[in-house]
Amino acid sequence: MALQYSLDGKFYASDQLLIHPDNRSFRYGEGLFETMRFHNGTIPLWDLHWQRLSKSLPQLYFELPAHFTETLLKTEVERLAKKNNAEDAARIRITVFKGEGGIWEKPSSSFHYLIQCWPLENNVVRLNENGLEVGLFEDGKKSCDKFSHLKTNNYLLYTLAAQFAKKEKLNECFILNQYGRLSDATIANVFFIKDNGIHTPRLDEGCINGVMRWYLLDQLSSAGYNVKEGTCLPSEIEAADEVFLTNAMNGIRWVKSFGSKTYHCQQTAELFRQFISPLFL
Repeated sequence: MALQYSLDGKFYASDQLLIHPDNRSFRYGEGLFETMRFHNGTIPLWDLHWQRLSKSLPQLYFELPAHFTETLLKTEVERLAKKNNAEDAARIRITVFKGEGGIWEKPSSSFHYLIQCWPLENNVVRLNENGLEVGLFEDGKKSCDKFSHLKTNNYLLYTLAAQFAKKEKLNECFILNQYGRLSDATIANVFFIKDNGIHTPRLDEGCINGVMRWYLLDQLSSAGYNVKEGTCLPSEIEAADEVFLTNAMNGIRWVKSFGSKTYHCQQTAELFRQFISPLFL
């Protein structure tokens, strides 16, 4: 059976294409997207996903219709997962965009939302056995402004970094900000452990406001860990004891190497056991 997607509350076959070529998201990258994991009939960290989406949209001048509520969106995600036989494990992507028009024109519609759902083969979430080999993308820089932490449809820099990583036979790439400091990775936030302190770039360093980052910072602080949000140079990553990446799909993934530096994952594995495993029981 072909997969289905949901557009503005209606279901369509995945090969039925409905987006107009003059759509502003296609033309300009205008809009936001949210990626989440569907796990055993639930959406881990759903509240944080909704908070991020609902708070981010007004910053991009979206007019939210009254019917677009947390309950409505969650229900539609659940219905789509059921239709795609993906209630055990799925990757969900919600994209919000406007209608057609030029940048100086009023769009034909001020609000559309698209929900996609891809079944996953395995509903078990584990720490990666093989650590990631990570490089540094230096051909483009992430700006540090009031929009840089938003997960917008303009994802060009991250797309190029991912292509670079693939070309270099790497698993991931770090992204630098306009000041040459670490921002994040192509699909994840970055943490490193040094002398029993857990560090991650601040949001004003250009990184995406990741849901798993948000959750983990709160949990670590509550548990009494020494957590620091600040600036981070590539040299600090090289000097770290351990490095790991976070996102909503995988929780935590540990980094094995960056350049010539190699890392272990003892403390990272404990963080996964303590904070990530309970999310995916």
